[in-house]
Amino acid sequence: MKNVIHLLKINEVKGFEIYCVFSNGEYRVIDILKFLNSKELKSDSILRNLYDEDKVKNVIIKNATLTWPDIKKVTRLSNGMEFEVELDLDPVVLYENSKIDKERDSAYQLGRALKKARISAGITQEELAQKVGTSKSYISKIENSRSDIGYKTLRKIIEVGLNKRIVIE
Repeated sequence: MKNVIHLLKINEVKGFEIYCVFSNGEYRVIDILKFLNSKELKSDSILRNLYDEDKVKNVIIKNATLTWPDIKKVTRLSNGMEFEVELDLDPVVLYENSKIDKERDSAYQLGRALKKARISAGITQEELAQKVGTSKSYISKIENSRSDIGYKTLRKIIEVGLNKRIVIE
């Protein structure tokens, strides 16, 4: 489960939006209505429960994904045995159908700040990459919050590449 994306925490639920943290460290927002409508899942009698805002807010994290303990579905095994299970949604599908929580995601804020500083310094991604010994594509990934960045790399980009001083408060 280490390399598979899964949910770690729910920060809050506002209406049909679930603000959460995924195992890759990203803070993301899952819009349940948008998800249901994009997948044309209105006909699924169990998922239809999620069109009720009061039921959406009863979400918890269980087995590393979003689960609704008060919404049950019947599962039938190949041997004919049936049992009730709580509604849960695949965490990978949830991740693919979510968006960055720009208010909480520090990687997004960091990437945006680095891009702003680079532009202010009047240098291109390629020039910055050359100064710090990395690739233009890596700088682009950092600026677009598609890559993690270690402290040493961050320090090198800021202090060597941008000729600024890093201060953490």
